[in-house]
Amino acid sequence: MNRPVSKVLAGALALPLVLAGCGGQQLGEESSSDGPFRVFFTADMTGATSTLNRALLSGIKVAVDDANAAGGIGGREVVLVENNDQNDPTSAVSALQEQINSGNKPDLVYPGGSSAVSLSLLPITTREEILTIGATVASQLNDPEKFPYHFGTAELTDAYVPPFVQIAEERDFTKVAMIFSNNPTGQAAEAAYREEVEGAGLEFVSVGYQPDALDMTPQLEQLRSQNPDALIFEGYGTPVQYLMRSRSGMRWDIPSFSTQTSSTYPFVNDFSEEELEAVRVIQSNWTVNEGETPAEMASFIDKVKEMPEGDTLHQTGVRLPAVSAAAVQLTAWAVEQNGGATDTESIVDTFYNDLPEEGGDATPWVTDSKGPNPYHYSEETHFPFSPPEIFLYIEPGMYDDGGMYVPGKRS
Repeated sequence: MNRPVSKVLAGALALPLVLAGCGGQQLGEESSSDGPFRVFFTADMTGATSTLNRALLSGIKVAVDDANAAGGIGGREVVLVENNDQNDPTSAVSALQEQINSGNKPDLVYPGGSSAVSLSLLPITTREEILTIGATVASQLNDPEKFPYHFGTAELTDAYVPPFVQIAEERDFTKVAMIFSNNPTGQAAEAAYREEVEGAGLEFVSVGYQPDALDMTPQLEQLRSQNPDALIFEGYGTPVQYLMRSRSGMRWDIPSFSTQTSSTYPFVNDFSEEELEAVRVIQSNWTVNEGETPAEMASFIDKVKEMPEGDTLHQTGVRLPAVSAAAVQLTAWAVEQNGGATDTESIVDTFYNDLPEEGGDATPWVTDSKGPNPYHYSEETHFPFSPPEIFLYIEPGMYDDGGMYVPGKRS
């Protein structure tokens, strides 16, 4: 598969780029509407969240291949530039700035696998008028006035709160506790749950933990001492394992509900049925195996499997490659709709005015394969919205070979 890909080592240790399939273009040549369409992807590819970010990369690669097979974006061959930032905002900023300074200014940036990295990059991409589309979900990212060229492909944290509040009311909870990672993503989640839970007339208590903590027992004990009826737990990747291990060690069997970020963790690999009896994870209906997979989703899954990173499907699920692929798919779709204009302003204007109400097999992205198109961008919001009914609280399970979630499944 002849994919033009450049791999950049993070930060000051970056190696010179090697571009393949781009007509011999060298560092320092100015990007233009006649040259390749550059997509800069940065994420942690070797650290604690590398498996999750390899899944994101698999989706980007599928979308790049599809775009090039269709003649590129606006007739321009799509070149993917990969950067390993190890989830370090400084490293990500240095790598992006090097691209800009060398004359290889990206046309599209996928701004990191964490909100902290995204927030560090957006001031630069805004200044340079570079389109950014990503799946990080801190509420600070949805600020069209401050970040007019940034769009999200995954729902903000607050979209996942109403389904929990509905359960809390059905089960007569009166006090809800939350433990969250002390980083922008976790803090945004805490604020969203606090506002919605307290707005429903319930008491809300919370405590944060450091993302590199190995034992959350003190924080959980602090919450247990306040006698809550339910626990919301937030984290991303390995910290969720330590959090749940601490909960298990305390023998605290309180009803526990994941946030969207923590639901990606493979709980059944590390915890028994007894330990998970009171645990529920939240999933979008289009990621859950309900007996029949839509044809467009099945096709996308087959393409992801062909990628070197496709081995992550059974670990992280199809959601991650789907929301990352949407970054390139949305861009290519907008350029096709607007007659081939690839400048940022034209793409943004198309997002505002031409996105369809319904999706399914009518759109190149698969995040709408079981429901309405979630992408309805406007000058007020640059993130998708899905109605509460598409979110399901289900028992922990496993992904099947195609990355679809199967509740209760164990190996």
